[in-house]
Amino acid sequence: MGECASYEALFGCSGEPGRRFAADKYAMLGRMIRGLPLLIMLVSMTVCSAESVQIITAEDWARPRTGESLVRMPALMRTVRDYLDQKGSQNDRRGQRISIRHPRGEEGVLWAEELRGWLIALGIPSADITVSPQSSRIDAVELAVMDADD
Repeated sequence: MGECASYEALFGCSGEPGRRFAADKYAMLGRMIRGLPLLIMLVSMTVCSAESVQIITAEDWARPRTGESLVRMPALMRTVRDYLDQKGSQNDRRGQRISIRHPRGEEGVLWAEELRGWLIALGIPSADITVSPQSSRIDAVELAVMDADD
C-alpha cells in the first residue's frame, strides 16, 4: 500500500502500478509508430533536396586568373560538370542553374560578378546563373547547382 502511494503521487496510479506503467508504455509506442512515416518522409525529402556546395576561397581567387586557370580550379570544374550533367539528364522544361553565393559587402559583390562574367565567357547562359549575398563564410564564394524551380 505504501509503495502504491508513492507511485500514485508520482504517476497517478490507482491499483497496480506495474499495469499502469505498461499501458502508458504501449500507448507511447503506438504514438511513436504512427509518427514514423512522417519522420521517414521528412528525412527522405531532406536527402533528396541536398545540394552539393563547392567553395572558392579568397586565397584561391587571389591567384592570377585566366580562362585556362579557371577551368582547372577544382570547385569550378565540379560545379560546371554537375551543371552540365544535370542539364543533360533533365528535359528542357526543367532546367538547372548555378547559384553564386558571395559574402556581403562591396568586395563580395565584385568577386561574384567577376565569377559570373567568367562563367558566361566559358559558355554558361547568363539566365542560368544567380548571384546572392548568402555565403555562410566571409572568406569564400559558394557555388551550387540547383533546380530552376528553387
